[in-house]
Amino acid sequence: MTGMGHWTYLIFELGWALPVIVLQWVVGRDFLLARWRILLLGVAIPTLYLCAADAFAIRIGIWHLNPELTTNVWLGGLPLEEGVFFLLTNVMVVQGLLLVDGGRDKLRVPGLAGGAEAKGVRRPR
Repeated sequence: MTGMGHWTYLIFELGWALPVIVLQWVVGRDFLLARWRILLLGVAIPTLYLCAADAFAIRIGIWHLNPELTTNVWLGGLPLEEGVFFLLTNVMVVQGLLLVDGGRDKLRVPGLAGGAEAKGVRRPR
């Protein structure tokens, strides 16, 4: 695993996330493009927060990354790999939520789009 040297963490992060992100765009490109503002804000806000919190944690010594497995590129007190991890994770989560929410009505699965009350069904008390 260390045969990749300084690129190890970054290669594994990209290999982990990019197939999911590409699949999300293949399946829901038009839907995601139509909601680009929501997507941008939904990714940017938590990514910035998590980067700041992680930079603080690294600065005070809560954890660190192995310099032999990272690029040693730092952005604002944060290793590149950490920022990329938070960005990729938030992209997958926000796109997934948008796609699931947007696809509910198309699925027509009982109870998924609107719930029992929306269909006039009373729940037992």
